[in-house]
Amino acid sequence: MRGLYFVLAAAVFAGSAFAAEDSAVKYRQSVMKALAGHMGATASIIKGEAGASHHLVAHAAAISSLARMAKDVFPKGSDKGDTRALPVIWEQPQDFAQVIKAMEAATGGLVAAARSGDGIDIKNAFSAVGKACGGCHKKFRKKKK
Repeated sequence: MRGLYFVLAAAVFAGSAFAAEDSAVKYRQSVMKALAGHMGATASIIKGEAGASHHLVAHAAAISSLARMAKDVFPKGSDKGDTRALPVIWEQPQDFAQVIKAMEAATGGLVAAARSGDGIDIKNAFSAVGKACGGCHKKFRKKKK
């Protein structure tokens, strides 16, 4: 009987470990989707297609906040399951940290540009954020199938 309890306890803890991994991946995906949403909204405003220009600072601030969260949404063990995150994130943490720092710097520049209201600075800063995003996607994310 004692062996049965051990097996059941192991199954419960293993199940919760898998659930934790899955939860970490889902949380990361939610953060990244929010980031993409604010990027899309910002692009629409910059292009003059939609949105109110006075929303630009709020979107830039959200992008910057989410970029600062990025370093925390890739905990060890969250490389399993339905994720496009590549193992290189955990294999080369210094390289990944540099890319995240570049993203943080670029998004800080976007906030400053949005606050200034200078259209050219805003476009240049937004382009820099896009390049920072792309730098991470190229090396650290699987392509969509």
